[in-house]
Amino acid sequence: MTEHSVPVSAADAGEGVGHAPVLIHQLCFVIQHAIRNSIAVPIVIAVIGVACIPSVGWPRYTAWAASTLAAFGIRALLLRPGMRISVIAENPRRWIKLLFASTWISGIITGSAPFLFFPALEPIEQMFLTMIICCMVTGATASLGAHLVLYASYAGIFMVQLILAWLITGNAHASFVAILLLLYGLIMIGFAANFSREVMTGVTIRFENQELMSQLVAARREAEAANAAKSQFLAAASHDLRQPLHALSLYSAALKLRSTDPASAEIAARINEALESTTALVDSLLDISKLDAGAVRPESRRVSVKALIERIHADYLPIASEKGLSFRASPEDVHVESDPALLEQVLRNLVDNAFKYTSVGGVTLYAKPEEHTVRIAVEDTGPGIHESERERIFQEFYQVGNPERDRTQGLGLGLAIVRRLTRLLGIELHLESVPGRGSTFAVTIPRAAGEPVAPKALAQPADARERTLAGARVLVIDDEPSVRAGMLTLLGSWGCRVRACGGYDEVQQQLDDDASGFDLIIADFRLRQNENGIETVRRLRARLGPVPALIISGDTAPERLREAKDSGLPFLHKPVSVDMLRQRILDLLRP
Repeated sequence: MTEHSVPVSAADAGEGVGHAPVLIHQLCFVIQHAIRNSIAVPIVIAVIGVACIPSVGWPRYTAWAASTLAAFGIRALLLRPGMRISVIAENPRRWIKLLFASTWISGIITGSAPFLFFPALEPIEQMFLTMIICCMVTGATASLGAHLVLYASYAGIFMVQLILAWLITGNAHASFVAILLLLYGLIMIGFAANFSREVMTGVTIRFENQELMSQLVAARREAEAANAAKSQFLAAASHDLRQPLHALSLYSAALKLRSTDPASAEIAARINEALESTTALVDSLLDISKLDAGAVRPESRRVSVKALIERIHADYLPIASEKGLSFRASPEDVHVESDPALLEQVLRNLVDNAFKYTSVGGVTLYAKPEEHTVRIAVEDTGPGIHESERERIFQEFYQVGNPERDRTQGLGLGLAIVRRLTRLLGIELHLESVPGRGSTFAVTIPRAAGEPVAPKALAQPADARERTLAGARVLVIDDEPSVRAGMLTLLGSWGCRVRACGGYDEVQQQLDDDASGFDLIIADFRLRQNENGIETVRRLRARLGPVPALIISGDTAPERLREAKDSGLPFLHKPVSVDMLRQRILDLLRP
């Protein structure tokens, strides 16, 4: 039984507490403080002894003191398990009865001191004992005041015995003292009522906060589940879209290679344009899917800002020239610490976004080194962004001034990817914009420590178009017939000798018929009947030797991406551009 489902009524508490969890916490609070405050009882007994033993004598005092210590000791032993909420929650009614009974018994025994001692005490000693008893009543508010009924009954036991003891003495001022004691008792009960309300308010607020936190946690889990579902949907949709797109790109490339008249070449070019636009959308969806799914893990290392800016500048100069815009770059010979690929994607998306929205003037890409950081900014002379739009532009598919969804102005995913990447990299993203004058997007990146290491000279590969694939024996493994047919057509046009199979069993049949082997294996990642392209390549290598292999897939599930990366095999996402496919094949077949 949990503490939120204990069937205890308000009547069981002796006051107007209507919720079992609140009552349980109230009882636990009272028991904990009652036991802790019992430490003061021996001190009070000692003080009373010092004042009363000379008049009362040891026998009477010892009997009272021993009884009081025994009452509080047994009470503490009985109540100690109740210091745990889980114990009280098992049977709250039992603990209420035990608390009341043990408190009343200890109160009766302790409060009997005036009856036992007053006849032998002088008036001044009687007044001193009265003050000590009143102090005990006052001190009990800290331990019992959280439960008003319990405190009122405990204080009443003390005050009634004290008042009766005064009235029995026959002292001339006894009635006056009795009235004062009665008023004092009522005042202390009033203080206890305020204390009880404060405690109950605190406990109630605590439960409300816990309930609010539970709701927030539940809402967060729902949001995470919805986000995961969205990422799974994007991954599945991306995979299913990539299959026909990849096949279409293969046929389009083959058509372009075989076109002999201008009309056919123009059709092939238009198909390629449509494919590039669709591929850009799918790639952007893939990027967001991977980022949301946590499949992207940055690998931080030293990055040359100068080389990065010069590379981006060279790639976007043709775009600037085509639009009649200037593109200035101000590279600084500094190094930063970040993931080079992801940082470059951030900057390329910002530059690409600047060119999309700038029609007059130009774009500037520059770096500004600071003491511990480097600020890399992309500045444009576009229309600028109003204050009300500056948060929305980072949302998926939102574009300023493009309600008709003109695809020439982009897809509305670039800045959404930028925000995710900057958060992943732990770098700051800033936006400054003046409507009508332009915008500046900037990222602040930590500078790299130490001196830069001179890069080793790398041999430049020959241009892919100057190298031939004629005679290369290529094995294609894909479960989509359209992809197999497209690969046969394209690779065949490059002069390759191609065998296409749907899985490992078909490959075995091919090898049984012709054991000449292959120069390269191109395998889909996810094949039919749960066959895995990576595992298929491993099995074939066990039979054929270390044949170069390339994995191509439209699967974007995070665990699949990690598995592909861990395999060590080259990996390309569908749809693969023809130039990239040709270059990768040439690299793998290079002696």
